Amino acid sequence: MKIVNLRMHQLRALKELDLENGILNTEALMLILKKKYAKTENGERMLLKYLDAQDDEKVMARKLYTINMLNGSSYKEINELIIPDIGVAVDGHLAGFAMPLIENHKNLGGLLNDDSINLEEKLNYLIKLGGIINKVQHVKEESFRMQFADLNEFNFIINKDKSLRAVDLDSAYVGQDEPSNMAYYLLKNPYLTNLKDKYKTTNNGIIIPSDDSDLYCYNMIILNTLAKDNIFKRDINTYYLYLNYLKELGLDKGLIKTFDSIYIEKPNENPRIFLKLINPDLEKELDYKVFEKRYERHLKN
Repeated sequence: MKIVNLRMHQLRALKELDLENGILNTEALMLILKKKYAKTENGERMLLKYLDAQDDEKVMARKLYTINMLNGSSYKEINELIIPDIGVAVDGHLAGFAMPLIENHKNLGGLLNDDSINLEEKLNYLIKLGGIINKVQHVKEESFRMQFADLNEFNFIINKDKSLRAVDLDSAYVGQDEPSNMAYYLLKNPYLTNLKDKYKTTNNGIIIPSDDSDLYCYNMIILNTLAKDNIFKRDINTYYLYLNYLKELGLDKGLIKTFDSIYIEKPNENPRIFLKLINPDLEKELDYKVFEKRYERHLKN
């Protein structure tokens, strides 16, 4: 990995990346690395993820290991993955990573939560997201398996040409001794602990990333988008009532079966091929609030 060396005064002079309204960033400081510092072949600007984790060598070592593994693998050939390929040292200490800066991008999470964007456009991007997951899960020749681990809509961005890219891959799971953290959608759902053979955990109770856990997160992103609600926070009975409601609306049986499988002991499936069968005109009926009124009596019992 190429290493770029900065002095602290140079770091302080870098401009912080402006994030969209509603997009939170708590893990690191996102800075724009100037061309003269990046020294890339094409002279493009880079995005610096400044971690300042010198006091936590374990975190930095884990991220460095992940990035090195991904950069030397077939996953690097998947264009949709933005894998950091430059280490950034500040005053001689490794303090972050840099990657190509996608100019004027939009965040997928912001788009999916924007009520002014129609369902058809949202479904198109969800299909693209499923395609990226499918590509990653079908890399066969590597000695390790990459898992997104914390797979959520805010870790994907939309380029100017409307292509979808995956970011925050220094937090991916590539077979480390222990996961770096619990994925947002996994952390918020206590019902997964009943499926110990499917969603295996460490001794500390952290779910070990797998194809099943990544696909669970993807299914929940889809359901949250359709319902305009946090379906992953709903109890099991309410969850299956909502699936029954989707069936009544005429959604494809294959899609319902895929949603159904996440809470039973069978491999999760990628539902992307069924998303194009959803009628965008059902957008209002799919809303959780509409479902709630129709099933009010059942939800109270």
